[in-house]
Amino acid sequence: MRVLALIPSFFGWTGNAVNERQLLTALAKKVEKCYVITFVGFKQVFTDRRRELKVSLPKNIMLIPLLFPQVHILIIYLAMIVISCIMSILGLILCALKKINLVYIRNSFLSMGFLTFKSLAEKTIVKIPAIIEDEIPNNGLTKFFIGKAADLLDRLTLAKARKVAVNNKSLYDEIIKRRFLKHRDNPVEIPPGVNLQTIRQVKKRISREPHHKFINVGFIGSLNWWQGVDILVKAVTLLRKKITNLRLVIIGDGELRPLIEKTCKASNTPYEITGFLPHEEALRRLAMLDVLVLPSRKMTSAEFNIPIKVIEAWALGIPVIVTRHHALIRNNIRNFEHVIYCKPEPINVANCISTLLNNDYLKSRLKVNGEKLVGRFDYDKIAEKLLMV
Repeated sequence: MRVLALIPSFFGWTGNAVNERQLLTALAKKVEKCYVITFVGFKQVFTDRRRELKVSLPKNIMLIPLLFPQVHILIIYLAMIVISCIMSILGLILCALKKINLVYIRNSFLSMGFLTFKSLAEKTIVKIPAIIEDEIPNNGLTKFFIGKAADLLDRLTLAKARKVAVNNKSLYDEIIKRRFLKHRDNPVEIPPGVNLQTIRQVKKRISREPHHKFINVGFIGSLNWWQGVDILVKAVTLLRKKITNLRLVIIGDGELRPLIEKTCKASNTPYEITGFLPHEEALRRLAMLDVLVLPSRKMTSAEFNIPIKVIEAWALGIPVIVTRHHALIRNNIRNFEHVIYCKPEPINVANCISTLLNNDYLKSRLKVNGEKLVGRFDYDKIAEKLLMV
């Protein structure tokens, strides 16, 4: 079997890039050839960020990088439609040569060209990762135009693609509801996952690390407005009055970094912001936390997805405090058994952290039960599910 994948992010250390890279690496183990078309930023080519391009991949993955500048978000989405149309010609050629059995596309904006041709559409699985317009923070013309385009292209995907893929059925139901459609086909569920071999390697390294003197309360990911990292910072400053050796560790970077640094300095709270790290290094730092805290605000991307960082924390045996989102409830993730649920409010988050740190039995139970859950999210199994289509 041969696979053609068209994805916006493959290189880099953001959650989307890490997810897709691990999925396609697992997929490549099970197929003869995997062609990957992806965007590469100017900074990734011409600055010190070029180290993001140095990743170890199976020999049967053939990369087709498209150099793409970082421009206004509206232009990016419009360009994705144009690129889809151009790349569909390559898809037609490969299909004519009988080199493609399956086309995998992330994001309906990249699907338009492929769904125009019946011979491609019948081989195409399109993953809709989110309701796109909900991820744009401010109302305005940008959100309006992207929302209208997303509505049209999601409808096209649901009508024309061989299969629609989503992180979970809850998100699929919400998409159908929001797009005012009746769609009877069952989606392919492709959630974020973990490479268990990588997790084992990280655990071996951590067992040789010296014990740290701080209690490390942490977050991992992009510092976006909806992640609630500002809530975590306020919670830690409140707890510092009771737990003097508490330290905030943020593994990641983003637009909220200046605000976080200003708040920590003003309250004299020990903190570390690592910036974006290579995935395995980020996992190593995650494994050194005493607790991972994710007080994300209510929005569709958070509400209907289990983040990769939660799954990785479970795999590494790190207790998780997280906002009670629909995807977690739907997957039967129970309070004080698998995670501790918090409200995205500083006082409530502080109380949850205090409860965990003062209860060794609870920490042990979350660690053991979290590690049991990880088998559901093994990328090898997820790749097999995709190939069964």
